[in-house]
Amino acid sequence: MTFKELLKFLFPEWQIFSFIKQYGLTARAQAPSSEPPLRQQQAGASAQASQSATPGGRRDQAASASSRSANKIKNGELNRKFNAIGADLTQHIVGQLQCQARLLRAFKRPFVAGRDSLMPANTLFLLGGESSGRNTLIVQIARQLAERALIQHDRVRRLDLARYASAGDEQNFLQELGNTLRGPAEIVVFEHFEQCADSYLRPLAQLVTSGQYQSMRAGGDATLLTARGKYLVFISSVRESVISETFGGPFMQAVNDVISVDDYTPGEIKQLTLRFLNDLEQRSQKNLQFTLYYDDELVQHCTARYSKKQGLIAIRHYLQETIYKALVEYRLQDNAAGDGKLYLAVIDDALAIRPGSPTAQPVCLDALLPNRQNSSLLAVQQELQAVIGLHSVKEYVLGLENNASIQKRREKAGYKSSPVSMHMIFTGNPGTGKTMMARIVARYLKAIGVLTGGQLKEVTRADLVGQYVGHTARLTNEVIQSALGGVLFIDEAYALCRDRHDVFGIEAVDALVKGIEDHRDNLVVILAGYSDEMQTFLQANSGLKSRFPNLIHFDDYSADEMLKIAGLTARAKGYVIDDACNEPLLRQFEKSQIKGRNDSGNGRLVRNIIEGAIVEQSRRLAREPKADMGLLLAEDFKFVRHQDFDLESVLASIVGLESVKQAIRAQHAMLLAAEKRRKAEVVVDIRQSLNIIFTGNPGTGKTTIARVMAAMFKDMGLLKQGQLIETDRSGLVSEYYGKTAEKTAAIVKSALGGVLFIDEAYSLSASRPGDKEAIDTLVKLIEDYRGELVVILAGYKKEMADFMKNNSGLESRFPLVIHFPDYSAEELYHIALLQVARKGFRLTEQAQARLHESVAAASRSASASSGNGRMVRNMLEKILRNQSARIATTEVAAADLTTILPEDIGTARPAEQAYDLEAVLNDIIGLNEVKTYIRSLYARLRVLSERRKMGLPVDGSQTLHMIFKGNPGTGKTMMARIIADVLSHIHVIQTNNLVETDRAGLVAGYVGQTAIKTTEKVREAMDGVLFIDEAYALAQGGANDFGREAIDTLVKLMDDNRDRLVVILAGYSQNMDAFLAMNPGLKSRFPNIIQFDDYSVDELMRIADQLYQKRGYVLEEAARQKMRALFTQAVSETAFGNGRYVRNVFEKSLNQQALRLSTDPDLTREELITIEASDIIARQE
Repeated sequence: MTFKELLKFLFPEWQIFSFIKQYGLTARAQAPSSEPPLRQQQAGASAQASQSATPGGRRDQAASASSRSANKIKNGELNRKFNAIGADLTQHIVGQLQCQARLLRAFKRPFVAGRDSLMPANTLFLLGGESSGRNTLIVQIARQLAERALIQHDRVRRLDLARYASAGDEQNFLQELGNTLRGPAEIVVFEHFEQCADSYLRPLAQLVTSGQYQSMRAGGDATLLTARGKYLVFISSVRESVISETFGGPFMQAVNDVISVDDYTPGEIKQLTLRFLNDLEQRSQKNLQFTLYYDDELVQHCTARYSKKQGLIAIRHYLQETIYKALVEYRLQDNAAGDGKLYLAVIDDALAIRPGSPTAQPVCLDALLPNRQNSSLLAVQQELQAVIGLHSVKEYVLGLENNASIQKRREKAGYKSSPVSMHMIFTGNPGTGKTMMARIVARYLKAIGVLTGGQLKEVTRADLVGQYVGHTARLTNEVIQSALGGVLFIDEAYALCRDRHDVFGIEAVDALVKGIEDHRDNLVVILAGYSDEMQTFLQANSGLKSRFPNLIHFDDYSADEMLKIAGLTARAKGYVIDDACNEPLLRQFEKSQIKGRNDSGNGRLVRNIIEGAIVEQSRRLAREPKADMGLLLAEDFKFVRHQDFDLESVLASIVGLESVKQAIRAQHAMLLAAEKRRKAEVVVDIRQSLNIIFTGNPGTGKTTIARVMAAMFKDMGLLKQGQLIETDRSGLVSEYYGKTAEKTAAIVKSALGGVLFIDEAYSLSASRPGDKEAIDTLVKLIEDYRGELVVILAGYKKEMADFMKNNSGLESRFPLVIHFPDYSAEELYHIALLQVARKGFRLTEQAQARLHESVAAASRSASASSGNGRMVRNMLEKILRNQSARIATTEVAAADLTTILPEDIGTARPAEQAYDLEAVLNDIIGLNEVKTYIRSLYARLRVLSERRKMGLPVDGSQTLHMIFKGNPGTGKTMMARIIADVLSHIHVIQTNNLVETDRAGLVAGYVGQTAIKTTEKVREAMDGVLFIDEAYALAQGGANDFGREAIDTLVKLMDDNRDRLVVILAGYSQNMDAFLAMNPGLKSRFPNIIQFDDYSVDELMRIADQLYQKRGYVLEEAARQKMRALFTQAVSETAFGNGRYVRNVFEKSLNQQALRLSTDPDLTREELITIEASDIIARQE
């Protein structure tokens, strides 16, 4: 330790004195301890680099050695050189005197302060707006330093950090950074650090603070990057505070100079404009042999192109694109222009040239430019006005100039400009001119000085989204860079990010948002797509929504506009459309323009139709070579011939439904009257919804009539296509949560231009979330597409009435209700004859008679759900199967292959015979009281039936619902089946269908599902008998049990279907009494209570005898005695099982007999049928 170091150790005051000497009394503020990770890493990296690079004090030695080397240039000589550089800069650079002086001090600093060979020569920031001369200053200084041997190379290396806006490309960045630093250039410029991702800024920060950065490659190799002796220049347009916020305190301590470039004064801008014009003169003289002359008015005209946003680039771009390129075109036209003199002049704010003399006839420069380069405001406005339709879009685009001109006036008056966002969203169907308008907008914004280039860059998701992490951001940034100065047009933008799981799409959106912010002054982005999809896309990406305040909707073209577009399209291709094509083209365009369903319409449809006609014309010309080659005729368009709709002839072909036909005729008459008033220009308001409700049983012709109405509405011009789309609940409600609205919208949009027929609409229950979503979506879409769609809801009369009551939003939108009555037997027979003929078959006379009988018999027994037209269809399908089987197995003449014979139809159902109730009851053992009730019921119903046949009044209010009380095994289910037969034979119900269920078949385990389950079970029993065993169990779960919901649903369905359903509740006597006491509403609906007593011992023996006899067995006397003893004991017990107990004893006796005989190899018939006493066993045995 040296003596000086020992003093420092012993006297701490020495260290304080050294600190004040180096930093002054007020030191720079240090970064707080809770710095962001980037700053912490910089500090740590700096310390590590210092320790590893300069062990044992070598760093101080190297620094002093470098300082001695720099001091070889004497101060006087150094000052002379830098003074000379300053003088030279003043000659080459206009203005910026203060900035020049500070910049020279920054480059002079390492020569005076000494250099550290391990560190950059200096790090400085040069701040200012775009095109403010920052790069020019650095290039000039580099040249001057090299000329005076202060640096070895006059080259400046640049690295644009804007290309690394998103993380994920670190390897490429480090490779490019290494190549930049390893080059011979001693001045390295980093541009747009504010647009660079943090992960790329860390290596730069470490280079500034420690002079080096060590990176690890993918293979594990280490690469050392060094900035030794380099001038690191950061060029940016941000404020100084942003630098500190981005890099942190340690970094800012290593930065010696932060220099701001001053704004140009008006005089300096004019001076620069004169320099640019001088360059233009020299180029024109050298390349075009033109000598240019101009006055101060032209100088002021060019100077006016300058703006703070675009800087000098705007002036340079204007001189190049508007003047020089126009002069090139003028030279290409072989204009010698006399002696080559051209006088530039400003005429009505437009540039012109006067060849040879200042008084010569002027030639407009814009007129010389190709159309794609002609960017004068007047030319763009004229092109915009020539666009067909799109009036609201034109109005918006023309209004863009107002704000731009006001901002220019504010700048000239010395006010701060506040330009608004120009980013736009174009919504509308394909073919509505969005791309064309985007191209015009790009040129328009250039013409009014908002953009420098005016080019249009068209992209889609495929151009922005990559295939791996990090690739997407790079692609998006490259696209943004290529669009700078113009408009970036992203078509079908909603596809960019499909959902929150679309990782690459989210990356593209993030990169786009950042690019929009970074280049807000020289880029306009237009997103385009369908209206609904774009709304959903923006809602899911709030960062985009706030940056696109300008929403412009492109309406579909009208038919007249499409006709004009067709004419222009044809002329552009060298054709003319014959006038005779106008009317059919208008009709075709009118039918194609359907709101909400126009994916292939508008301009695209026009183009396809014209191109198709051109192809057809070429085929026609091959047959007619002398025909006019430029004329498109009607036959080239292949128009579909229009056929008038004859309502009466269509209705005449439909069997029956007279009341329905009258309703349709009334609707048709109303529409005809409205059309006559329209043609006569009589204005009255009789608008009404055409949506309809069809009620009636299945098979009554609802779908057929819906198809007729679709054709009628199309013929009268109310619908454009007239298609019929059939669906039901399954076509509307999705099995996935939140997808029902999408599914409903899809089916509705497929029906636009026609009729949407929703069968069994009542199955949509507002109590189910998915169904409610479907109903709500349907209501909204009916309103949205009014005039483009007719909706028909169909279902049973009662159910549809209840459905509409429960959905008031639907009820008001369906004012017309048409009921479809059941077909009579005669009408069904005629329907059968028509269907046979349509299928290409014929009936013999005998077969016709047999068919008539079969249809009549089937209609009498058919249910509401299986009758009518469906019954006929099913019957004919069976007949045709029988006929096919017959001709396949027998020899039949060719002429008879389509003949239907009586045997193909089968035997008609025999005429109803008197129902022998006594014979049925006599087979039943015991239950005398129950039999008496059934006899009285049968007699009463038979009398009512006869009175009805004779036209006598009958009391139809009496209910037939019953309660069977009794112990298990007392024959309740058997008697329910007999009652179903009795009621069916007297036509009280249409079928003898008996559906047996219990609590499990009615009650579900989830809220809202019990009503559905109960309804489904009732539907199964409709037109028959529903037998609910152990019904009391429905009320045994407490107040919150779902059984209560089942009871309420059952009561409602019983009331709604009193003519189609008989319900029998069964259960233990005591439990059923308690059940009815708890539910007084049920008791009043079940007046018929039948008690089923337990069987006596004799009755049990008779039941046993029947079982054994039917199965071919004989009881020995001893066995009978043992069985009677068992039964005598059983009847003394509570709930012994009655008939079920007999069956159990019977089944066990057979098992015992089989076991007893299993060891005997030689069995006789007598042994096989005999039941012995040992075979009879009690339950406990």
